[in-house]
Amino acid sequence: MSEKKTFKTAQLMKEMMKKYYEDGAAAKERGIPVAWVTAVSPVEILYAAGVFPYYPENFGAVAAARKVADKLSVHAESKGYAHDLCGYARCGIGDAYADEHPIGEIVKPEVLFCCNTQCGSLPKWFEVASRFYNAPYFLLDAPLIGNEPEELCTSYYKEQLYEMISLLEKITGNPFDYDRLAEVLHLSNEACRLWNEVLDTAALKPAPFGFFDACFHMAPIVTMRGTQEAVTYYQALKEEVDERIKEGIHAIPNERFKIYFDHIPLWPKLRWFSDLFAAHDSLVAVSQYTHSWSYSFDLNRPIDSLAEQYTEEFVNRYFDYRLQLKMNFFKKYNVDGFVLFSNRSCKPNAFGLYDKRSILSEKTGLPGVVFEADMSDLRFFSESQVLAKLEPFFEQLGSS
Repeated sequence: MSEKKTFKTAQLMKEMMKKYYEDGAAAKERGIPVAWVTAVSPVEILYAAGVFPYYPENFGAVAAARKVADKLSVHAESKGYAHDLCGYARCGIGDAYADEHPIGEIVKPEVLFCCNTQCGSLPKWFEVASRFYNAPYFLLDAPLIGNEPEELCTSYYKEQLYEMISLLEKITGNPFDYDRLAEVLHLSNEACRLWNEVLDTAALKPAPFGFFDACFHMAPIVTMRGTQEAVTYYQALKEEVDERIKEGIHAIPNERFKIYFDHIPLWPKLRWFSDLFAAHDSLVAVSQYTHSWSYSFDLNRPIDSLAEQYTEEFVNRYFDYRLQLKMNFFKKYNVDGFVLFSNRSCKPNAFGLYDKRSILSEKTGLPGVVFEADMSDLRFFSESQVLAKLEPFFEQLGSS
């Protein structure tokens, strides 16, 4: 029976991300403006403008994975920022004030572009950072969308994209290159297609790839979407996953159950959770989180397509719509149960989870559980409390 093996592409990803951070640190010396950008923002416009897009959220995730988020957060809290704020924000703010930088100093921005699609915390964090770094701040406002997109919302966002482009022209001193934007969108489409093909292999049973693997391999689709490097990386990952399918190498050698996990993982305990589910022969197969980057842009109408894709993200939709998305994943991946993570750092995604659990179980008949912790900060993690929630859930799976 096959044992779990490390992905060969893992080393390539580490090298890519190392270079990404080195390029960010050296961008100013090379005359390239550095722009802070949020994860659900039209980064393709920045790449087309020749600006280096830097993701402070990813900085926070790396700090969490390396178990230093609590140390950085203390620096932010010493300046009066509450420990109830987003863990990523506390890491970024804390590192700005810290004398020591355990994962390297967060890159200083020359301009900040934030989209409020994800939550209300990011705009306030970027606003604070704008004042701290004395850099211009541009907010892309994405209105909440119900079951069906509205033309007024899309056109409102589209006009903001043109304003964003005008600001970039002033910053770079160059006219915006729409032909280059088409090239970037093509690369973004390719990377997203490959990424989602990899994720879809988790529907196989037994599967060669799962959610915890996706958490490791997702960095390029977030930070380098729209580049040839991202396409090349996901081509290599897809080839390796296909090879694993042929050779019978599985993510969980004795897979019995498939699980849906909602939403961001606990970065400092990623291995612990992976081992816990594996010990119960359970593959966490799917999460809306890792499927967030599934864009498909129309190259014939680039700005319209950008506005449509970036305003219709699941985090910007109503309660019932998000419930249906989860149930669609349940069906597509044939899951046996679901785990909902009440993340104190990400309140928009934690909102209503106990109601969601009840509704989802009632509609699908699947067992589900909610547990509480923080995606970054181990001061708010209790192994015994999490196990007290998950062990009965595993018993339910075994008896079903």
